[in-house]
Amino acid sequence: MSEYLNLSDPEQRNQAAADYVLGLLDQREKAAFEALLSVSHDAQREVALWRECLDILNQSLPPVTPPDSVWKAVCDQTRPPGHWWDNLLVWKSAAAGLFGILLVVGLLFLRNPYPAVNSDYVYVVQGNTTQPEWIVNASLSTNTVSMNAIQPVDLPNGQVCELWLMLKGQEPVSLGVLPKHGVKTVEIDAAWRDRLAETPLVITVESPQGAPSGYQMGTMVNQGEWVPVNKSI
Repeated sequence: MSEYLNLSDPEQRNQAAADYVLGLLDQREKAAFEALLSVSHDAQREVALWRECLDILNQSLPPVTPPDSVWKAVCDQTRPPGHWWDNLLVWKSAAAGLFGILLVVGLLFLRNPYPAVNSDYVYVVQGNTTQPEWIVNASLSTNTVSMNAIQPVDLPNGQVCELWLMLKGQEPVSLGVLPKHGVKTVEIDAAWRDRLAETPLVITVESPQGAPSGYQMGTMVNQGEWVPVNKSI
């Protein structure tokens, strides 16, 4: 597999994003792609979209218990025959079949560390490493913002990170404390829909209770803007 460092080649980057989500990159390829991920909004968006697409399987397909006939067929194939070399061939065949089953089941039940949402905008909170700290998705259809903890920084003395919308001409609006684990989803005012794309985001460090108000925020540690999600990818 080639090095996925050419930002001018969308096909290579998109294929790398798919392989990254599926865990198919080796250690060298993964390190190279994560370096690209830390600076490329396109790569970040494509990773989020691939995770969303793959998680559709997890959301839409119910768990399936293999019928008894499948296990009977496995037992029949693994029953020791008369010769040891025949036994070896049967075991190889059975192992290949079981590997195929496990691969399909693994894809069906792939858990997404960036949970799927009907995302219109994404904001990747990048820390000091190549791994994002949070992925923030905004959905206009549900008027929600979803904050997904990936690898948040550890803060001393119980401090937390708080996410703010910097709406023009009014007090900054808190979207709440960013989660240290899992996913946190909050509703936003429907009146902000048309203003959301042009509204910057800010992250501050606060006490465990959060800031008293938007005019009394703590130290700002991160700021950025929404990236529109291209749903045609």
